[in-house]
Amino acid sequence: MTEKTTEQDIDLNNVQDVNETDAVDAEGVEPSATPPLSEDIDSDVQTEVEILRGELTKAQAELTNLQQQNEEHKNKYLRARADLENYRRRAAQDVERAREAGVDSALLSVMNVYDDLNRALKVADENDPSKIIPGVASVRDSLVRNLDTMGIKPVGAVGDTFDPDVHEALTSMPTEDEEKSGTIADVFQVGFIKGERLIRPARVVVYQN
Repeated sequence: MTEKTTEQDIDLNNVQDVNETDAVDAEGVEPSATPPLSEDIDSDVQTEVEILRGELTKAQAELTNLQQQNEEHKNKYLRARADLENYRRRAAQDVERAREAGVDSALLSVMNVYDDLNRALKVADENDPSKIIPGVASVRDSLVRNLDTMGIKPVGAVGDTFDPDVHEALTSMPTEDEEKSGTIADVFQVGFIKGERLIRPARVVVYQN
């Protein structure tokens, strides 16, 4: 009686195990067959990392390109600045050379006058000193001719009508002659003009009634 009961208990246990197995199969999925959630998360993170890495690579390439462009613009600026400085220096040198050439041209005329004065003084010393007057007058005429070649002309001579644009009246001299009134009575210093530009006004005495 006891042995039969034991066999029946065993059979019931086996039936229960089979029923539990069937119940699991009826659900369709075993607990061990469900994929872990962490694997999906790792896959998404990996995808984000790849996207960020690509964007970083692109940003680095753009930065490198911008740096190259900036370096090119900087070099162009430096070259343009150097060219401008060279142009300014050459222009200043040209102006200085032109000024020096003008000074040299004027000095050549003065040197000629110096030579003429030396010759006049030599003649006066060797002969009659009174002969120096014609020599000095000759030197003056030579200087006037040299100035005329440069477009420079003297202004202010006795008898000329007083012109405040080119004459400076130092004083006046009374006269009863109506025709002389307003004319130059004496010249202290001859003036010079070049074209319409006044270089130096003539300093004169003017007749006034």
